[in-house]
Amino acid sequence: MIKINKSHFLILSISLIFFSCKKDSEEDNVEPPRDMAEQHIVENDSIIEFMQTHFYNYEDFVNLNPNETTEFIIDTIAGDNASKTSLYDQVSTIEIDVKDENDNIIKHNLYYHIIREGSGSNPTIADSIYVSYKGFLFNNKTFDSRKTPVWLEAKNLVKGFKEFIPNLKRGEIIINNDGTYEFKNFGIGFVIMPSGLGYFQNGTTIIPAYSPLIFSVDMMTINVTDHDNDNVLTIDEDVDGDRDFENDDTDSDGFANYRDNDDDGDGVLTKDELDKNNDGVIDDTDGDGVPDYLDPDN
Repeated sequence: MIKINKSHFLILSISLIFFSCKKDSEEDNVEPPRDMAEQHIVENDSIIEFMQTHFYNYEDFVNLNPNETTEFIIDTIAGDNASKTSLYDQVSTIEIDVKDENDNIIKHNLYYHIIREGSGSNPTIADSIYVSYKGFLFNNKTFDSRKTPVWLEAKNLVKGFKEFIPNLKRGEIIINNDGTYEFKNFGIGFVIMPSGLGYFQNGTTIIPAYSPLIFSVDMMTINVTDHDNDNVLTIDEDVDGDRDFENDDTDSDGFANYRDNDDDGDGVLTKDELDKNNDGVIDDTDGDGVPDYLDPDN
């Protein structure tokens, strides 16, 4: 049973080993970055081989109660486990665009599986998520884990984790008489990613360079974000649609739109330019295809 003290539930966790790991200190011995396209081919082959020869403890998840989870374990298909269903036969695949050092787009395969879908809405890559998780390497070494759920900003996570979480749904929140929260029917799943969606050449003392990563995730609940309270959801502040919220700065004032309550810098707050006549339609006064809140000359 997952029960969280109310005061703990309200704490916003702003750091995580898997998106804030420090680089090794011996910079002089770091090899030049490998070609990303070539590296992905090599890693993708190794990931497929790994998935074909390994399974997860799916039988332990079959009869879980709605408010329960269990430890996610990967093992080799051999001996007494020779008849187990492989990871390869269970995962779904999506392609994720990644820019290399020359701004070339290299498509990376992301492999994931939803064990329990969840019962609520799906988060976006811009939302805050309340999750428990475990991150580990192909040698089964755990490099980070949180059994007690924590709040994370999805947009700040490694790309593979960020792109996976919209596939899980949140659970239900039950408020108990003793002031604790209980989560039911929350989403459970795992993701397997190449290093191009993780840390690539940036190895750490825990994670070697060019390491594919595995994360298991329990999606307790979410908070849909509007970071600057301008009535434009953060997910809608990605003007160019490249899934990077930091490079959208319409008025070039040094503040990305999702942190700027006057996106076009015209002296009128974004929330006051969205829908002045309250007809439910975002205003474009001069009909130039640019909404007023992004148009300083409207």
